[in-house]
Amino acid sequence: MRTTFVSTMSLWSSSKASLDKLQANLVKANKELVSGREADVGLKLGYKTGTTLSLRQDRAELDALTDSNASALLRIKSTTKALDQIRTTADKLMDALIATPMSQASVGTIGYQAKTNLDGLISALNTTAGGQFIFGGLNSQEKPLNSYAGGAPKAAVDAAFTAGPPVGFGFDQNAAGVSAITPLQMEAFLDGPFADLFKGTNWQNWSNASSENIQSRISPQEKLEASANANDEAIQKLAMAYTMVFDLGLSKLNDATRGVLVNKAFETFSGAIIGLTGMQAKLGTVQEKIEQAGERMSLQKDILDEKITHLEAVDPAEAKIRIDQLSTQLQTSYSLTAQLKNLSLINFI
Repeated sequence: MRTTFVSTMSLWSSSKASLDKLQANLVKANKELVSGREADVGLKLGYKTGTTLSLRQDRAELDALTDSNASALLRIKSTTKALDQIRTTADKLMDALIATPMSQASVGTIGYQAKTNLDGLISALNTTAGGQFIFGGLNSQEKPLNSYAGGAPKAAVDAAFTAGPPVGFGFDQNAAGVSAITPLQMEAFLDGPFADLFKGTNWQNWSNASSENIQSRISPQEKLEASANANDEAIQKLAMAYTMVFDLGLSKLNDATRGVLVNKAFETFSGAIIGLTGMQAKLGTVQEKIEQAGERMSLQKDILDEKITHLEAVDPAEAKIRIDQLSTQLQTSYSLTAQLKNLSLINFI
């Protein structure tokens, strides 16, 4: 017959292994109590682990879309605010053109106001939000509009005006010959060479913006344009109206020719303001869709959270009971280990 060898060392080692296991289980139980989630989801769910991973991926996608929509809403609101300011300023100048008699003094005031408004238009269109130029379209890293004075826009207008007839007038805007320009000549210039400066490739003298707007995915199923750009026809018309009022020699024109220019400016302002209103309406529609998408995604996130919780959640009361039991067992094991450590045959000899 053979007896198993027993020593205090083996008893102590056995207790130590039990301690390690109890400590690991206690850490796991504490983690579950704090997070409200299984410490090892894969171990609990088994083949259903793929389901919870898929649900969490869908939840993360909705979070990313929500963050993206917040940026898009900031851009749209900033754009709408700038357009509102631009439209209000244009309205005031158009009203002044109607109400103010075209005397020498009033012409100077109107011209100065138009120049100031053009500078304000360029400044407003170069507005940034979130580090991006909101009227740049896809080219949101570069200023959409160039400065007028001393830049390519002014040079192009001067070149068109001073070009030889019948394209231009053969002298600059401050020459004495401006007073001899006939209504027919001015009308032909405004509808032809001058208007061409604000469309097509010539508009590149003014604009660095992309004509393609930023596309934003506002929900898993919906994608739309969530920006505006400085190449819109309304912007071109507004720049043209301001320029013709202050930089085509308005104060030096004879009354009949001045009337042609003022009427054309009024017509151009009207078209620009209608276009600006259309831009705002379009952005308003996009804003509403983004906000509605946000509400839908919020509901979807709640549903996903509920499903994830159903799969992964632990019962807090059960976790607390386990922690208490494990703590008691751990303290008991500590006590036994200490007692075993003090056992020695020497004490009994």
